[in-house]
Amino acid sequence: MRIPRRDLLQQFGTAAVTTALFPWPGELSFPTPAPPARLVLLNRNESAYGPCERAKVAFHEAFVEAKRYPGEDVENLRRAIAASHGVKPENITLGCGSTEIFRMAAEAFLGSDKTLVMASPTFDFIARAARLLSAKVRTMPLTSDYGHDLGAMLAGVDASTGLIYVCNPNNPTGTLTPKSDLEAFLPKVPPSVSVLIDEAYHDYVSPTGAYSSWAARAIADTQLIVTRTFSKVYGLAGLRVGYAVSHVETAKRLSARGLPMDVSLVAARAVLAALSDQAYVKRVVTLNESDRQEFFNQANARMLRCLDSQTNFVLFRVGKPGKEVAELLRSKGVLVAADYPLFEKHIRVTLGSAEDMQAFWRAWDALMPHHPM
Repeated sequence: MRIPRRDLLQQFGTAAVTTALFPWPGELSFPTPAPPARLVLLNRNESAYGPCERAKVAFHEAFVEAKRYPGEDVENLRRAIAASHGVKPENITLGCGSTEIFRMAAEAFLGSDKTLVMASPTFDFIARAARLLSAKVRTMPLTSDYGHDLGAMLAGVDASTGLIYVCNPNNPTGTLTPKSDLEAFLPKVPPSVSVLIDEAYHDYVSPTGAYSSWAARAIADTQLIVTRTFSKVYGLAGLRVGYAVSHVETAKRLSARGLPMDVSLVAARAVLAALSDQAYVKRVVTLNESDRQEFFNQANARMLRCLDSQTNFVLFRVGKPGKEVAELLRSKGVLVAADYPLFEKHIRVTLGSAEDMQAFWRAWDALMPHHPM
């Protein structure tokens, strides 16, 4: 017996009949897509070891206060950073990562009639900040030893130059600009030009007379700004906290261009806890040295040519466009960085966990021939 559609709807309800006649997509017999495989993230120079336990505990305890705007916690962090450098809190400018400090510096010292002088390749965020201000960007190739060519950079300074950027150790090469070169360079910079030295990878540098931090000298020099970050050795990239050490007057110029409440309460408390555990920092540095040497060992076994990195990443030659190799590795679930000026046939690999590095070398061996590059 045929049941009229109206009666069917009355007996079972519109929803039930609709479902019976037109099942929901989840009930159809389409194949269920496989979940995406875990990506191996070796492209952003993040720490393989993450934050210390103190920072984790502080983060979780502070999270219940996430409804609050930052206040005294940020000032406590500023005072602790100042104490770690033996300077006054007034010498410290906090930011949402050191990249915000770069933006502050660009706004303070550049403009449409100004020029930024920097190396190529190097970390280029400050160049983007400069171009947003319609400033010109003048780049100089690295030396044959992969340090900043400070002589060429000085020759590139003119009346329009407002700021010079030096990344030391340099990203993406991982190499040092010798201390002696910087000592000879800085006194020659015209008084109207500021110099920003980015020391994001300072903690990773092996003890050597060829390198030293400039943070202590910055407090007495109105031209000098030194930046650091908690994104690298402290393993807190996701919390976005960086800072500058500078003369008090320079700090005022920078902070005047900062975003209001740019460091959150939660981030401030976690970073303060991380800063108090220097034993953990030393442990991470030691582990990174071992990881770096193991990477060199693996690369040498495959006859690959690596630059002598002093950081938590390695740049090495791949014999073909690095962008192409990066895409091949991505197809295996491994992300690396590539496509750098003058190093187009190189890739940059972050030193990850043991599991991550095993995945990298498996992908490499599956994709690339084993012969000198």
